[in-house]
Amino acid sequence: MSSLISIVSWSQKLACEVLQPGDLAVDLTAGKGRDTLALANAVGPGGQVVAFDLQSAAIEQTREFLRAKDLAVHNWPADQILPEQPGIFLIQTCHGTLDKVLQHPVKVIMANLGYLPGGDQSLVTRPVSTLAALQQSLLLLTSGGRLVVVIYPSHLGGEEESGAVNSLFCGLSREQWQVLSLCAANRSEAPYLLIAERTF
Repeated sequence: MSSLISIVSWSQKLACEVLQPGDLAVDLTAGKGRDTLALANAVGPGGQVVAFDLQSAAIEQTREFLRAKDLAVHNWPADQILPEQPGIFLIQTCHGTLDKVLQHPVKVIMANLGYLPGGDQSLVTRPVSTLAALQQSLLLLTSGGRLVVVIYPSHLGGEEESGAVNSLFCGLSREQWQVLSLCAANRSEAPYLLIAERTF
């Protein structure tokens, strides 16, 4: 696929362009670790990256992928608040419990919705937990911080989730948020991207 309509590539670019060494970034859906790696490279060894996934297979794949890149990875329990300290932390839990683990300001939060590539396609992100995670994310973002979400409308349940996430982004205050939608205009079934940047 042409890089022009590679939505995941755009999501990483638009997330990482506002990150500085030492920042805190969050990956709400670790998956295979690609977004986690992009965030880790952007914040550097002095920054903190926190990656969530409910599936143990995703956490393990992310861990092995990052270790193959010579990055140290730490597991963190889902029932303890994470302190502000450098490193990459993997947490096996639903992203809807984000605020139980993180309570300090975040510069970028990413999510790549849908199912784990190559995994069980019946295990998908769902509107209730996704909206909970995104609403918590909006509260955690610093001024100039971005919430970056890739949405897949064509899988089972994807249309409902897409509608719910669209409504959330479209309802954000124009005085407090800049919101961008990026899609492949001639491919209605393709994944698309929503970004919200806090302006205050």
